[in-house]
Amino acid sequence: MRRSEYGSMAWLLLLVWICAGCTEENNCYQPDPEPSVAQFAGSQTCGSSACHSTIYTQWSQSGHPYKVVKIEGEAPSGKFPEFSAYPNDPIDPPQNKTWSDVTYTIGGFYWKMRWLDENGYVMTSGAGELDAQYNFETEAYTTYHTDNEPGTKPYDCGQCHTTGWVADDDAASDGDLNDNQDGLEGIHGTFFAGGIHCEECHGKGSLHAGNPSGFDMVVDPSSALCGRCHTRDPLNRIAASNGFIRHHEQYDEWRHSPHGIAGGPGCNGCHDPHASVVFDDTAEGTGVTAACTDCHDAADYALENHNSLPSCTDCHMPQAAKSAVNSTPYDGDVTSHIWAINTDPVGKEEGMGILPDGSSFVKVDSQTGLARLTLDFVCYRCHNDTNGQGGGGSELPLSVLSAVAEGMHPVSSRKSKSNEVAAQ
Repeated sequence: MRRSEYGSMAWLLLLVWICAGCTEENNCYQPDPEPSVAQFAGSQTCGSSACHSTIYTQWSQSGHPYKVVKIEGEAPSGKFPEFSAYPNDPIDPPQNKTWSDVTYTIGGFYWKMRWLDENGYVMTSGAGELDAQYNFETEAYTTYHTDNEPGTKPYDCGQCHTTGWVADDDAASDGDLNDNQDGLEGIHGTFFAGGIHCEECHGKGSLHAGNPSGFDMVVDPSSALCGRCHTRDPLNRIAASNGFIRHHEQYDEWRHSPHGIAGGPGCNGCHDPHASVVFDDTAEGTGVTAACTDCHDAADYALENHNSLPSCTDCHMPQAAKSAVNSTPYDGDVTSHIWAINTDPVGKEEGMGILPDGSSFVKVDSQTGLARLTLDFVCYRCHNDTNGQGGGGSELPLSVLSAVAEGMHPVSSRKSKSNEVAAQ
């Protein structure tokens, strides 16, 4: 047998060995024998190896994969983790639509669900105020974008909802549907996969899958990587709307927090980015990996002048942001990552610049950039304000709350004051 024939036979045997046990069902990855440019391999490829099977399972039970889910003519049964929102409340599309009229869902893991219609446009309410969003917490449909008539709002959010998004900036005018996902005119771009998959954060994986020791994947533990999507403003200002901080702004909040300003822990210092936070008690893995007392001395922050004993996060991470619903004017549905508290007797409008309607940005210290939560967000989750609104507890004005807050952590307060005197 000639040398070239030996080579062909060896390559054939290698392919047989690589694909042993691979079926269409488990979707084993078959590497390019002469890879040149990395391509998307798919998260199943990462999960099929012994190297990443545990992380793959954790990721598959987090919210990242389910930002956008393709619908193929029927309800997405089995496409979400069994403990997540949609399987426990299997709703139908609104506006007399059926699942055969829907091309993709947006959300459905925890807070809410929206839909893309048969042409790929985001379903909206329009002037007729039709239902266009479902909120799982209240189990109710509601309006969404009354300023956009149905069938007119393009889906252009793929940068943070999909993997491998390529925007089609002139989709509205060029008439070329090749740059639209699935040829749908309402989707102004293309993507490799709906949701945030492994390769959106770690880079295309075909070269690594074909030669794990020869090609490394991107491993970027910086908060800035999370900040590509957990932000709303290119200047990292904290955007607010209708009385609350807007959702998915954790990076912006962190940037203006004591942690971000003083070089404290970043996102990965407290979270496993592969695991679920909202279903931390149920899903595989640990979404929140750190406790406040890992860094802060519990003795220094012992509570006084308070009848009950709230946890650190009860006060320092109130739900000052809103994704879908709010239960009171002070309690949204997304926890804050600002942490610092303004103990002055001022509410969110004066102290943070968060207006009851319209849009704004949270006030920050002009010298340090530090943002601070006001006491209405912190305290009226449990207490009531003077109008009887809040968490149902005793009715207290901001002046009283301010006096109590000043002495909440007496040891740390004395240390702070001593340091101020020493600095003078």
